[in-house]
Amino acid sequence: MEKKTPKRRKSSITTFKLNQDFVQILDKAIATGIPLEVGLGKYSCYIKAKNSGSKYKFITSMQSKLTFVGYAKILKDLKREEVSVIISDLEDNVHEKNNLYFSMGRYESKKYDSAVCVDLNSAYLQAMYNLCLITEETKEWIEENLTKRERLVAVGMLAKRKEVLHFSGTKIVQDYLEQSELRFIFNAVIQEVNRVMMHVQNHFLDDFIAYWVDGIYLKNEWIAIDVKMMFEEAGFPCKIEYLENFQSKFKFTYMEYSYTKEGDYKCLNIPVKEMQEEMRRNLNRSINSRRRDENLGEIDPLPYESKSKYFTQADLFD
Repeated sequence: MEKKTPKRRKSSITTFKLNQDFVQILDKAIATGIPLEVGLGKYSCYIKAKNSGSKYKFITSMQSKLTFVGYAKILKDLKREEVSVIISDLEDNVHEKNNLYFSMGRYESKKYDSAVCVDLNSAYLQAMYNLCLITEETKEWIEENLTKRERLVAVGMLAKRKEVLHFSGTKIVQDYLEQSELRFIFNAVIQEVNRVMMHVQNHFLDDFIAYWVDGIYLKNEWIAIDVKMMFEEAGFPCKIEYLENFQSKFKFTYMEYSYTKEGDYKCLNIPVKEMQEEMRRNLNRSINSRRRDENLGEIDPLPYESKSKYFTQADLFD
C-alpha cells in the first residue's frame, strides 16, 4: 500500500490596520501560550503563529496596495543583469554613516522678505533613475499612480528593518534585528540627493539659508531660476515655491524656520549638530567626574546618536 505524504498546512495572511489596538491584540496573542514570531517595525508589524502558519499583518494607512506594487516594480528592476555591477559597486562603497539630509547657513534669527524654496520632484525616485537602478517605465508608473507620500514609502521600503521576537509560551526565547539586504541602496539614494544639494549650496553661498532633504531655501528669489537650471542639468526636475513671512530663529540646539506657503503656515526645525554634540561631551565630562570621585573607572565617550526624528530618514520605513 502506497504511503501518502501528509499535506502541508496552507499558510494564510490576514491584514489589518496598524493602530493603538495592536498592543492589546499582541498581549492577547502572547497570553494564549502559542509559539509566536512577532515582527515590530515603525510602520508595519506582524504576528505569526509558528504551528499553524497563520500570519496577521498590521500596516499603516499610508501603505496602499499600489505602494507595494511600486515597490515590487523597483525590486524587479534591481534584479536586471545589467545593473548587477552597479549594485555590487554601491554595496562595497556606500556607508550609512555618510548619510546627510540637511545643511544650514548662519545660525541667526532673521526675517527674509523674498525667500523661496526650490523643491526637487520625486527626489529619491529620480535619484534611483539617475543611478540607473530603475527603468524609465518604472519611474513613470510610480509617478503617475502613487501620491508623494506613497512614492517615498515605495523607495524607503528598501531600508526597512524589524525587531523580531520569538515567544515560547509567554517568554521571549529569541530577539534580533532583521534588516533589509538592500538598505545600502537606499543609503546610496540619500547620498546622491545630498550630493546635488551640496553642489548647489556651494554655488550660491551668499543667498543660501538652508536645505532639508530635497528642498533648498534661498533668501533671494531672483536666483531661483538659476538654481532650478542647475538642478535640472544635474538630472533633477524641480519647482520654485514662493514663500511669505519667512523667519529663521536660532534656538541653540536647533534652527527654527517658519513661513507661509499658499496660505498655509509651515514650521521646520533642523538640529544644530555641533551644539548637541557639545551637550553630549559635557554630559560625558560630568559623568566621568562623578565616577572619579567614587573611584570608578571612566567610561568611553558616548557616541553622538540623536533620537530626533530629523536624523532618522531611513528609519521612517522600518
